[in-house]
Formats: sequence, structure tokens, C-alpha cells
Amino acid sequence: MIKSQRLIQLMMVINAKRSFTVRELADEFGLSPRTITRDLQELSEVGFPIYSVQGRGGGYRLLQERMLPPIAFSENEAVAVFFACQSLQYFGSVPFDESAASAIHKFYHYLPADAKEQIDRLRNRVVIWNPHRTMSADCLQTLLQAIMNDSVVTISYKSGDGVTQRDIQPVGLYASEGYWYCPAYCFLRQTYRLFRADRISFASLNGGFPDRKDLGGRSVFDWITRIFPASSISATCWSN
Repeated sequence: MIKSQRLIQLMMVINAKRSFTVRELADEFGLSPRTITRDLQELSEVGFPIYSVQGRGGGYRLLQERMLPPIAFSENEAVAVFFACQSLQYFGSVPFDESAASAIHKFYHYLPADAKEQIDRLRNRVVIWNPHRTMSADCLQTLLQAIMNDSVVTISYKSGDGVTQRDIQPVGLYASEGYWYCPAYCFLRQTYRLFRADRISFASLNGGFPDRKDLGGRSVFDWITRIFPASSISATCWSN
């Protein structure tokens, strides 16, 4: 196996294990500990997020944000992903603002010169437009994290009743007309409500609050039809 292939496979194995020792990897790959140690050093130097653990047992651990192995894109695929990410710039905020900007930079930087010329000619000519709405990117990121982890979020929410503090468990996030919406189970109202993200002034994960285990099958497409028949859906689902 050539070295580049070995490093990619090593990244995949580390992503799956999360914590490991040099001896474990050496046995799995049939290589010497010295070779594995050099490979880990090379991965660390190019930014792969691993760190050594001192003390009894030792070994290595992977930081929470994993790095994916290289993915091969055709030029058309890369251009499509570039414009999909770039379209997010017209939102006031997105749950993955910095990550999207970083992804756009990487795609553009590594494209061949002729593909860059194509993108430059299309820039500001192909646009997915959304009205600009102001909202907190931090709150959106917290909601997104809660959705990924099926966890509860404590929020400050402005509605017709004034500002209230709620514990909610988000079902999902979706955007419409520049606004981000979060259908969620509201523990204050003891039912499902639709929250507008620009009305959330504060959001924090609440690991001490018991979450509901029955939200896993719901999505932004069917959350409300499970509560009301489709023919009876009205504005009563809005949070208040």
C-alpha cells in the first residue's frame, strides 16, 4: 500500500475509534509502532485534530471536530457545491456561518484556473436570493447542535406575551423568506410550537433537562401533521 493511501485509511480508522494507542494501530495495519508514530506526526502537521494523552494508558485522542479524508469531486460537482454554499451569504445568519465560508474558500482555492474563471463569470449572475433578516448566528448554531444531539435548549423568546424563558427540544430548522424557523416541543406549553429564530435572543444547551425520546421520528416536513390533521392546521401552532 502506498503511503498516501495508508494515510487516508489511517484517518478513517481514527475517525471511527476516537481514542487509540500506537500499538493498536500498528497491529491493525501490520506496521511497526515507529512507522505509525511518523504517520500520526504527519497527519498532525497538516491539521488532523489529534492529541496525545499523558499518563497511565497514554495513547491518542481525536478532538471533537473530526476531519474527513480527501473526497474526489469532478469540476462540475465542485462548482455546484461552491454555488450552493455561496447562496447562504444572502441569509442574515446561518447555523454554520464560518464553516460555510471556510468550505467556499477551500473549493475555490484548489480549483484549476479554468474552473475558477467559470465561477468568476457566473458570480453575481447566478443567485439564490433571500431577503436579509437579522438574527443571532450563535442561537442558530445552538439549535443545530441540539437537533444533532436530540437535546433540550433553554431560550429567551419574544412573542405576543412578552419575553419568556422556555425549555424546548427542537425537531429541526428550516428557512423561508429569509427567516429561520424551529419547530420544537415546548415544555412550558407542553405541546409542539413553531419558533421564529430572530425572536430568540438567547439559547443555551440544557443537559440537565430530561429530553423526550419520541421526537426521533419527526422532521420539519411532518411535525405538525402528527399533532393536527392536515386540514385543520392553522396559526394556532405558532408559539405564544
